[in-house]
Amino acid sequence: MAKKLMINCANCDARNILEENYSHYEQITINCAMVLTSPNAKAVMNKLPLVLNCANVLEIEGNVDLRTVNGSSEIKQSDAVPGSKYYMMVNGSLTIGPNTQAQLAQCVGMSINGSLTCPESIYASLSGVTVNGSTISYPDGAILLKRSAVIDKLFALRAKSSLYWSSRRMIMVDPQLDAEKLRSKGVTFSTKEVIISQSKVEPLIDLIDENAEIIIVPDGTAVVLDDITLNEDALRRYGKQLYVIGDVTVGEDADALDEIKYLNIRGDVKVPQAHKEKLLRVLTEISGEVEIAKPKGAVLEDKPYLKITKWMLEQQPLGLYVSDCAVVKIADDIPKELISQRLHIEDCAMVKCSEELEDAVTMVCTDVAKIGGSEEGDGMGIGDILKSAMGGIKGALETKVINAADYVL
Repeated sequence: MAKKLMINCANCDARNILEENYSHYEQITINCAMVLTSPNAKAVMNKLPLVLNCANVLEIEGNVDLRTVNGSSEIKQSDAVPGSKYYMMVNGSLTIGPNTQAQLAQCVGMSINGSLTCPESIYASLSGVTVNGSTISYPDGAILLKRSAVIDKLFALRAKSSLYWSSRRMIMVDPQLDAEKLRSKGVTFSTKEVIISQSKVEPLIDLIDENAEIIIVPDGTAVVLDDITLNEDALRRYGKQLYVIGDVTVGEDADALDEIKYLNIRGDVKVPQAHKEKLLRVLTEISGEVEIAKPKGAVLEDKPYLKITKWMLEQQPLGLYVSDCAVVKIADDIPKELISQRLHIEDCAMVKCSEELEDAVTMVCTDVAKIGGSEEGDGMGIGDILKSAMGGIKGALETKVINAADYVL
């Protein structure tokens, strides 16, 4: 029988733990974000050889139901009213709708690892709520829209007499958007920013919250809410006037730049050196950086052990990209200039190299846990290096390991 118990989870419910179920272990280790306990559970846990590594410990009575949600969740007025007390744990975003006081009456608390959005009146009355993220309250009576809401012809046809609210932005660039129809229905808007076509500003401006930032774009501009590659396919899909909220990549074939009439980028853009000047001529505005895209050579990834030799780099004039490897060994005879010009290493656990090459290797590494040589690594075989990088396996057979999102003791 295993002598040790290790539990790795996001949430551990220890409220009903029984001493006799765990007293035979020499050591119990719990690694988690949240532990739920009760007065009785704390007394039992104090008697056990327990090591607890967690961010939060929460004490809740054992007769309270635990509701766990991984992802986005919403509490609506149409939801069934709970018949018993509950505690809610959300790993993601939680939206509380209007008129949900009855659904919340039995809630004794919440722990939200993400964002919380709720009406102003309900937010003021919430208690026992912990949010590791953003909390946004919206006006009572408002109708909630998506974070980035498109206000177009179809929206106007379906709109009701109400205030519409979006947590981030509204997009009003549809040439067929009927401002008078919105006005006649009594529609108003509240959000942080509004991206609006030039010709729609005057007809719509008095319907928009005066605190919203107004961003005016030329008529015919398409708003793209994603990263894109600027090519002929993108122009066919979106048109030749683009407002991009994301990053843009310009490929080796930059013919699309010759057709662009308006280009505003809220992000970064990568462009080959040969087309940088052409891009700058057509670029209206950019919030991020213009970066030179380096041609990508060979790619090596997902290897437990990889050795980079001088010959490998000499065969790749466009460079060698290494990622997601446990151990990368750099041969001692590779010149520093060749390393800096042709090698890039990213998201690897350990990169081993001689002390003479350590500065050059460091310059080409991104998100690497350990760089350089070590005394314990001298003379090691591949298996020994892997064992060192991964923390070793001593005692693995004596330890029972449980990996779970949620675990009940």
